[in-house]
Amino acid sequence: MISFNNFFLQGAGLTKRYWVKLNPIVYIVFGGLLFANFLIYNKYIWLLDIAAAGFVWHYLNLLNTAKRVAVNVKARARVFANEPFELSIELISKNRSSVTIEVIPPVIIKKEPVFITLQPDKREVVTFTTAFGTRGIKKLGAYSVRIKSFTELFSIYITEEINSDVRVLPNLEEADASVERILEMLPVLKSKYKLAEDISYIKNIREYQNEPMNRIHWKQSARMDKLMVKEYEYSGTAKNYIVLDLNLPGGIYSKEAWRYIHKKYQEESIKAVAGLVKHFSERHEKTNLFISHSKGIYDITDSDYVFFFDYLSEVEGAIDNNNSTTELLEHIIEGVQPTDTVLVISMFLTKEEVEKLIRLRSRCGRVLVLLMPYGYREATTKKFKSYFDVPVEIRELYKFARTLEEENIIIQIWHENTSLVEGLLKISGSEM
Repeated sequence: MISFNNFFLQGAGLTKRYWVKLNPIVYIVFGGLLFANFLIYNKYIWLLDIAAAGFVWHYLNLLNTAKRVAVNVKARARVFANEPFELSIELISKNRSSVTIEVIPPVIIKKEPVFITLQPDKREVVTFTTAFGTRGIKKLGAYSVRIKSFTELFSIYITEEINSDVRVLPNLEEADASVERILEMLPVLKSKYKLAEDISYIKNIREYQNEPMNRIHWKQSARMDKLMVKEYEYSGTAKNYIVLDLNLPGGIYSKEAWRYIHKKYQEESIKAVAGLVKHFSERHEKTNLFISHSKGIYDITDSDYVFFFDYLSEVEGAIDNNNSTTELLEHIIEGVQPTDTVLVISMFLTKEEVEKLIRLRSRCGRVLVLLMPYGYREATTKKFKSYFDVPVEIRELYKFARTLEEENIIIQIWHENTSLVEGLLKISGSEM
């Protein structure tokens, strides 16, 4: 499991609010006493007035006690979906005596309050552990600290909004070995640009085959009792383009009927892309990620895959959208180079995209189209009986499959019962 160990610290006092919750009997007693002071004037009323003044003094004293309690919140700013998330609330008392405090976490944490006894000048940390089941930006909301009166007639609350949000990143679908086989299988056009080896990264160690002496790995050679040489990563003009269309294609007529299926496709395609960008990043390959979503198109380039995850955590596709896959392909077609690889991920394509794909292929080395009309089966899930068939719109694409293969454009369609790895292995097993 990948872990991001960055934290945010929310200091106390920024949006802190003190308020009191009174027992209903207090309203009745004080209302009756106020009314009695206008009608009756005797020693019993005086005694009740003194008792009321004592109650007010106790309230002000407890309020002052609450103000001498410092509170800080500490939590991770990023976490994966279903990964344990800890919210720590630190309390320090500046009071001269111990204080019994009830710590109430934000509603989103879904945990019961915790009671602690806070000693003078002592630090106590209360930690709540939960998990977020879905990706996205989660607003933590407000926590509360409650100090209860010994009379049981009122309580002082310290409430503070946690201004920082938690970015829940998508989980990734591992498919490194399958991707490696596919990229090695697909031929690349020869380019006039020469690729340079990057000696900072050793890709592999293999047996000597008449290479220059400076490539020999002497330590491994001594260990293996035969000459071994180093293979380096390439740092040239080659780049991987991942094109992810999260919107429901415009060619679908009954959009509401596809709402649930579209949601499934969206979450699973994002997990697939997360696995791909991590794989390419660890190979030190340049990657461009294009995402078509409800608010437009993201064009993301970075060497650190964590940056890609930030975008993948928040994007949402649209049922009714103005951006088509054709426009998305047009967006990158002028920028690709002869050594580049383009992976297109969509629910499905129609004949309008065929021309764009052929034009795209004429400008780059590889085009691989991954169509997931129903998403895919998770690797940890066993095969099940499926009643879904390939949509009519996709069947039209079969007519163009042979033409696209002749242009070195590989298309793989995932059925509901096919895992991501199984679909990728089908590609690597196909004949070119």
